Amino acid sequence: MGLIGPVAVLLSLALFAQSIFSLYLMLYTWEHPERLEASKGPTSFLPPRLSFTVLLPVRNEQAVIFETIKRVLHANYPATLLEVLVVCQEGDATIPEVRRAMRELGAANLRLETYAAAPINKPHGLNTGLQRSGNQVVTVFDAEGDIHADIFNVINMVMLEEETGIVQAGVQLMNFRDHWFGLHNCLEYFFWFKSRLHFHARVGMIPLGGNTVFIRRELLVGAGGWDEQCLTEDADIGVRLSLLGEPIRVVYDPEYVTREETPHSIGAFIRQRTRWQQGFLQILGKGAWRSLPRRGQRLLALYSFGYPLLQALLMLVWPLVIVTLLWLKLSVPVVMVSFLPLYALGFQYLVSVVGAWRFTREYALRFPLLAPVTLAITLLPFQWLLGVSAIRAVYRELRKQYNWEKTLHTGAHRRPIAAIAAFDRLLEEAAAHLGAERGSVLLLDPAAKRFSLVASRGLSHEVIAALDLDAGEGVAGWVARTERTAILDGRVVPADLHARMEQPPLRSSVVTPIEGQDGLLAVVSIASTRADLGDAAARWLDGRIQHHFPQQRGAPALAHA
Repeated sequence: MGLIGPVAVLLSLALFAQSIFSLYLMLYTWEHPERLEASKGPTSFLPPRLSFTVLLPVRNEQAVIFETIKRVLHANYPATLLEVLVVCQEGDATIPEVRRAMRELGAANLRLETYAAAPINKPHGLNTGLQRSGNQVVTVFDAEGDIHADIFNVINMVMLEEETGIVQAGVQLMNFRDHWFGLHNCLEYFFWFKSRLHFHARVGMIPLGGNTVFIRRELLVGAGGWDEQCLTEDADIGVRLSLLGEPIRVVYDPEYVTREETPHSIGAFIRQRTRWQQGFLQILGKGAWRSLPRRGQRLLALYSFGYPLLQALLMLVWPLVIVTLLWLKLSVPVVMVSFLPLYALGFQYLVSVVGAWRFTREYALRFPLLAPVTLAITLLPFQWLLGVSAIRAVYRELRKQYNWEKTLHTGAHRRPIAAIAAFDRLLEEAAAHLGAERGSVLLLDPAAKRFSLVASRGLSHEVIAALDLDAGEGVAGWVARTERTAILDGRVVPADLHARMEQPPLRSSVVTPIEGQDGLLAVVSIASTRADLGDAAARWLDGRIQHHFPQQRGAPALAHA
C-alpha cells in the first residue's frame, strides 16, 4: 500500500507529460502563423524541368487502380517527363485492370512491371520499380490515391526553388461519415500531415509517409532503397534519409493533398494499425536511429518508434488503474494528480472538435451538428482500438510474425466523383426524354455558402464563366432554402420567387433540390425554349433522381397560385 501512492503519482505525471507533448505536436503549426503559412504549397509554378518516376505498388487492387492510373496520366505535366510503373507480383488480380488502362488510355509512358520472388509486399514492389526506371525524382502513390492534377508542378517548383531533394506532400482521408471511427481517423491524418510532420522536419528526424512522397533518385540509391523486411518501409526510409542529413520539406495544402479512404471495418483498421505499430517496433529494434547526430533527434526517434510499447502497456493496465482509484483509499493530493491524464484527454477532445471544424471547412464539407457529441462518445473507444492494435503489434513482434496484413480498398472516398458522373447522365436523360436543351447542376458549398457548377448542358461559355452564385441568390437559392421544386412555365409563382427570375427567355424550366442523408447536396435545373416542362416533367425528374440517388428525399413540387 505504501508504494501505490508514489507509483500512481509518477505514472500520472509521466502520462500527463506525454499527453501535453502530443497536444503540442497536434498544434505545432498553429502556434505561429508563419509555420502554418510555410506548410502550404506554392502559389505559382516554374516551367516543368524535373522528370518523375511514379511507382504504383499494387496487390489485388482491381477495384480502384483504373481511376488512379487515369488521374496520374491526366496530370497537368508533360507526359515526356513522366513514367508510370504499376508494380505487382506475377498473376496478381490487378493485372487485367492495368492492361485495360494501357489499352483504353493509350499512354506510352505507362508500364506494368511484375516480380516472381518473395516477399510479396509493398517494399519489394518499390525496389523492383526503382531498378526498372530512370527518371530524376521517384514518387510513390497508393492504388486508391486521388492525386491533384498539379501535384508534379508543385513538387517541381519546391524542389527547384528551395533546392531540396525530398518532399513529403499531404495525404488526407476523406470519408469521415462512413464509420463511427471515421472522423477520428481523418483527424489523425489532418493533424499528422498539417502539423506534426513539420515538427519532425524541423528536428531532422522524420518518418515519411507511405505515399505522395518525392525523393531524388540518387538519394534513394544512396540510402539502399526500401527495406523489404520492414512493415513500415516508408518510416524506415525516412530515418535512413535523415541520417544522410538531407533536409526534408513537408507540404500540406488542402488544394493539393492526395485523397484516400478510411479502412472499411473495425477489423481492417486494427490490422492496418497493427502493421504500422509493429513496423515502428522493427525500426526501434534495428537501431539505426541511434546514429542520428543530435540528442534531440535520437529522443524524438525513441519516443516515436517506442510509443507502441507504451500504448500496449497502458491498454493492459488501465483497468487496474481505475480499480485502484475507485477502491483504494488514497490521499486527496494523490487522487488529484492521478486525474491529470484525464484532464489532458479532455484537452485532446476540445482540440479534436476544433480540428473537425477546421477540417470540414478547409475541404468544403458540411460540419455535422452532432460532431462534438459523437467525438465525445467515441473518443475512448477509438483509443481502445489503438491500444488493441498496439498489443497485437507487440505480440506479433515477439513471435516474429511478419506477414503483410493488407488493407482492402473500395474507393469509398470517390463517391462524389461517382455523383458528378450521375449528374451528367441525368442531364443527358432529360434532354433525350423531355427535350430540355439546357441543364445545370449546382453543388452547394455549406462552408463558403456558395454554389459551384459541377455539370451542365447547353450553357454558353460566357454563362459558365460568369456563374458566381451566393447560396441565397437566384431560383437555386430559393429552392435550396425552401427545399421545394420550382416549376416555371408562365403560371403565377410566389412573389419572393418571382423576384429572383432573371434568366433568358425560356418556355419552361424545372428546378429541384437533391437531398442527401446529411443535408442538401445539389440543385438540378432543366430548361427549354420549345418544350413544355410542367408537372409531368417534374414528376419524371423526381423519379430519375430517385433512381440515380436512392437515398434522396423527394421534394414537393411548387403549388401554383
